[in-house]
Amino acid sequence: MTSLAFAEDSQPNYVVLPVEVRKAEVRVVEQVPPSISIPPHVLAPFVGRPLLMDEMSGIPYGRALIGVGGQSMWGQFNQFLATDLPASANGLYTTFRPDKEILDPASGETLAITAAFLGIARLDQNNDVAKLTLIESDQEVMVGDRLMPFHEASPALALTPVRSNADINAYVVQSAGSVGGSGSYSMVIISAGLKDGIDAGDILDVFSPGRQLLLTDQMPTIIRKGSEPCQPRRESLNMPGARLLGCKERAPSSRELTGRSSELIDLPEEKSGELIVYRAFDQVSFALLLEVDREIYVGDRVKAPRS
Repeated sequence: MTSLAFAEDSQPNYVVLPVEVRKAEVRVVEQVPPSISIPPHVLAPFVGRPLLMDEMSGIPYGRALIGVGGQSMWGQFNQFLATDLPASANGLYTTFRPDKEILDPASGETLAITAAFLGIARLDQNNDVAKLTLIESDQEVMVGDRLMPFHEASPALALTPVRSNADINAYVVQSAGSVGGSGSYSMVIISAGLKDGIDAGDILDVFSPGRQLLLTDQMPTIIRKGSEPCQPRRESLNMPGARLLGCKERAPSSRELTGRSSELIDLPEEKSGELIVYRAFDQVSFALLLEVDREIYVGDRVKAPRS
């Protein structure tokens, strides 16, 4: 049987370990949010194919003459005749026409001229008077519209949104496909571009202009006292009325307001939404409206976000 007892002459060995006193601490770790990028295919359904005539400067172009059946206007899959066609490596042509002049609201200066993308045509017979087929169409093509060689666009880069710090005071100068105001995810053009420090991905604030509020007294409202409907005791209460004056509506002068129970109050401009620039040119930029609190109109002011 093996004894577990220590021998009488054995001595225990002691090892003294270092003691470390720890206290609770608060550590501050800076977390950098990951950069968010918007892929091109997400933007494509909203932005269409924005073009400026500046892009076509110096590029030779042909002219649409008439539809093969004598039409002065034709659409997709129709054949037509054209002349002065420049050579195209792939036999395809972009059809376009000059569209709208973009003016600076403050100075009246012409900033750019937009070009309406109409469609893509395929060359069928190449003669002095060529025959083509409109294989893709956004709008109908008409006599006199222009054709230039079609080039596949280089792959677009994803947009990385960044709050712009450019010192700009620009305006919404055009809205695409909108009769009145524009809402979220609509395309607009603003009067600022590369020369103003604007680039693709910049986020800017949109402000609705200050308006005037006209306060007036309405007809008195009769207040009867007592439960009897025909009781003669009665009092009147003037109920004030309020109306926002339209942008082009003439405000009453101080003389017209004198002697009347009316008051004219100037309201400040207010932020109505945000936009992101997706294509910047020298003097103008194409942008996509993001979330908006109210409709955006031509003439609304565009500024860098407030810090």
